[in-house]
Amino acid sequence: MSLTTSEFRETAGLAKARRAYLIGSICAAVLAVVGALALVGVGFHGETDAPGDAIATASTTVVTTAAKGSLVPQIPVTRSPADPDWLTAAPQGLSWQRVDGAPVPFTGSDGPSHIDGAVATGYAHTPQGATVAALQIGMRLLYSPDFARVLDIQAAVSSADRHQILTARTSQPRLDPAAVQASTVQPAGFKVGAYTDDAATIYYAYPRTSGTYRIARQAVVWRDGDWRYSSDLSAPALPEATDLTGFTSL
Repeated sequence: MSLTTSEFRETAGLAKARRAYLIGSICAAVLAVVGALALVGVGFHGETDAPGDAIATASTTVVTTAAKGSLVPQIPVTRSPADPDWLTAAPQGLSWQRVDGAPVPFTGSDGPSHIDGAVATGYAHTPQGATVAALQIGMRLLYSPDFARVLDIQAAVSSADRHQILTARTSQPRLDPAAVQASTVQPAGFKVGAYTDDAATIYYAYPRTSGTYRIARQAVVWRDGDWRYSSDLSAPALPEATDLTGFTSL
């Protein structure tokens, strides 16, 4: 059964434009991160951001880890599309860890359930699993020194998109985890923009120092039994929000 919160049909041209925009955003974000980390910090979560008040002070709830993350024991939670909170329930047993300086989520209900170097896999085939996977993969693609392996294993993109991402990352020096940690913060909440059995686009609300929230999108697709990074956004961009109305807290 497929569910979606999107109530529009987009043309092939619009879908292509959105895909090109996301890939361009990744490349721009890589360039911006390197240049801005030494100044005020730029965070990337699927779309570009601007220096200044875009990034709030990192949360004290994030546990710093020198490894690529510590798994949380998985206790499966039975969820069904018939549940009233199918799209809005929060992942259970959620904790945040710093991996290569960036905050990534680990849960006891929706994954990840396996870590092999920079690659964290094993996400539930649920909206919550998609929410966790999009953040895990996105952060590792942007900040991990082993981004190429993450891209090879956990992305479902065209050869051209893959080339652009690799070019953007390999053209920049290795990021300092301490600088990344000082400049990034985990999202305060999420909202499912679109969800089917095969694809999902998730909105994330990132706190600004001004007290508002920047809303970013990240897309994933279900391939070979797991969620993978995608450049095919299936929900429109949202403006900055003044509060977390409509979002589930993370």
